[in-house]
Amino acid sequence: MKHSYYILIISILVTFSSCSDAESSFWEDTPSFSEQFESALDSLNIVVIEKDTLLASTELLSFYSDSNYEPLWVNDSALTDKGEELYLLVENAYQYGLLPEFFHYSHLKNVIQDSSFISAELILSNSFLLYITHLNVGFLDTTSMQYTWKKDSVDFDLIEQLNEVNNTGNLTEFIESFQPKNWEYTQLQKGLHAFVNAYQLDTNQFKIPKFKEDSLKCYTVSKQALIAHSFIDSTASDSLFIDRLKDFQIMHGMTDDAIVGKWTSRVLAKSNRYRFFQALLSLEKWRWKKQIEFPDRYVRVNIPAYTLKLWDKNKVLRKHRTVCGAYTTQTPEFHATLKRFITNPFWHLPYSIASTESLYGVKKDSNYFSKRGMKLFRDGAEVDPNTVDWSAVTNRNFKYRIRQDGGGTNSLGRVKFLFPNKHAVYFHDTPSKRLFKNDIRAYSHGCIRLHNPFDFAKTLLEIDEQDLTSDEFDTLIVNGVQQIIELNTRFEVYIEYYTATGDSSGTITFHPDVYGRDERYLKQLKKQFKY
Repeated sequence: MKHSYYILIISILVTFSSCSDAESSFWEDTPSFSEQFESALDSLNIVVIEKDTLLASTELLSFYSDSNYEPLWVNDSALTDKGEELYLLVENAYQYGLLPEFFHYSHLKNVIQDSSFISAELILSNSFLLYITHLNVGFLDTTSMQYTWKKDSVDFDLIEQLNEVNNTGNLTEFIESFQPKNWEYTQLQKGLHAFVNAYQLDTNQFKIPKFKEDSLKCYTVSKQALIAHSFIDSTASDSLFIDRLKDFQIMHGMTDDAIVGKWTSRVLAKSNRYRFFQALLSLEKWRWKKQIEFPDRYVRVNIPAYTLKLWDKNKVLRKHRTVCGAYTTQTPEFHATLKRFITNPFWHLPYSIASTESLYGVKKDSNYFSKRGMKLFRDGAEVDPNTVDWSAVTNRNFKYRIRQDGGGTNSLGRVKFLFPNKHAVYFHDTPSKRLFKNDIRAYSHGCIRLHNPFDFAKTLLEIDEQDLTSDEFDTLIVNGVQQIIELNTRFEVYIEYYTATGDSSGTITFHPDVYGRDERYLKQLKKQFKY
């Protein structure tokens, strides 16, 4: 009996020993996640997503080989907290003017659902590198207008940023730190963030009937548009519809009169997806300018917003309404330096205007020049218009110059601001004050008409510490004296084209693409990403 007892004890010990050996053998035979990861990378197949190689595959292979294939975003069975945070940034890329598709979002979502965490790790690292680069310098090639990874344009080391991931407490703040720091970009990005959170990015487009032809149908379809754009729901009362229509007009930089006119109809017809793309492109343009160091004092004109702002150390000293070029005579985008301004200037008509509009006018009315205070010159000598046989003059043999004398009826008004440039564009006063009341102010031949230009001039005098006082300036204006005021300070002038802007409260405003300049970029994006 005692012998049998010892045999039983030995048998139990052997059994436990065998189980222990088997368990030890099992764990030794199962490779670690890092080993599995290394093996997957060695196969190279893992860097191919939907027939496309991950853009950052070279950088990823280098990073992981140097870090012993330790994952950043996943563990054996799930995303880490940072992995979850980055996944949400990819999912909500719209908030930064990016598309989730830039980062293989659909594929990323699928591999996470399938617990394919090796694939998830690589896609997330690829996403991280693209994200910080796109936010920093943009994602559109300005020549081909194709989507691209502009890794050669950044001034930081990409792999070093991957190494920093484990050292950062707040991944979102770390990624956001790569964005441009200028005020306009920051406010626009905040405004877009609020917009995409508040409204569905619908693709609905409408044809709004003209109010004069059928007012009832016009407002019916307008209400349908606001419903589709998430501004109201189908149960909204008429009074709420009117209130939200006014809000919609304000969002598009228009007078909130609830009148569905030409331009209100046009923006109602556009989808929220279109509005998103406006903001996307405007943010992209700011990223292209990341390397530009703006001076403390400068003047900025945004053509689609019809506004001029005088900046001084991140503060807007003055804001003016403008009238810009008509569609056929567009105001160009450029940078120049404001050096002087002139009281009661002459207007030397550009040849393109003199040989067409003025020639047409004098053929219809022999008093055309005298009525407008204009003088005719040929080879530097003044010519009496009544001595010219205008029936024999065409725009092909027009050999004259036309000058309009200074004064209240002069097309340039009482003051002109000069910043020499190849486009011969400048700021000026205008006798046509009524145009400043319009929401869309594209009427000029390319130069920029300024609302309240005397206030602008007086602010320049004050900043520039000129001897000429405001009262003396007023005297020059009233007495019709022509005087050139040379500025001691050079004010940089930026003429730009942004169809989406933000304000100090982080509210976004969308402006009509009056010249259609955004369309060439947006067509490429829509084609590449099927929008």
